[in-house]
Amino acid sequence: MRRLGPALLVVVAAVTVPAVEPRTVRSLVEDATVRLASGCSGAVAERPNVIVTALHCVNDRTSVDVRFASGTQRTARVAVTDAAADQAVLLLDEPAPATPLRIATRRQIPGTVLYYYGHPDRVAFQTARLDRIGQCPSLPALQNALFTSIAGKPGDSGAPLVNGEGAIVGLVHGGAACRIATPASTLLALVARVAR
Repeated sequence: MRRLGPALLVVVAAVTVPAVEPRTVRSLVEDATVRLASGCSGAVAERPNVIVTALHCVNDRTSVDVRFASGTQRTARVAVTDAAADQAVLLLDEPAPATPLRIATRRQIPGTVLYYYGHPDRVAFQTARLDRIGQCPSLPALQNALFTSIAGKPGDSGAPLVNGEGAIVGLVHGGAACRIATPASTLLALVARVAR
């Protein structure tokens, strides 16, 4: 009969690895929001070399200087625009030093809580509400402008308006008598054009 050696006692220590905290909507938006040399705002969206903003922020320019939350500054060229939706997509030659925000694919419904950071030179993170979707006199060709409760200021044009997942649902437009944002649906179509 064969004798077994001494029993090997193995102790497994439970190692607690701290959970990685998900980034807050505020930190996502703050990181992705950019300042344009024109004085407006914008956001890194979908890909690290894509910036979205309001068309009236770039006017007839072919390029614009962009400053990121990190302080880095780069020049982006105007790639595609949509005059009816007051939206523009800019392209960078190198990836931005920021995590891109996704663009929402689902239409938001009135009553949805939204978040808004505004121009990066001032702290203006706000909780807003989508009041209704419709036409605003300042963008007569756009039938699905987002009427919101944002308290925007000059320079906030082009800033992203995001949902609870941090996805862009619209870009701040403003308007003479409307607190509006332009919708994600037209923005998705513009970004798709530069992805080809």
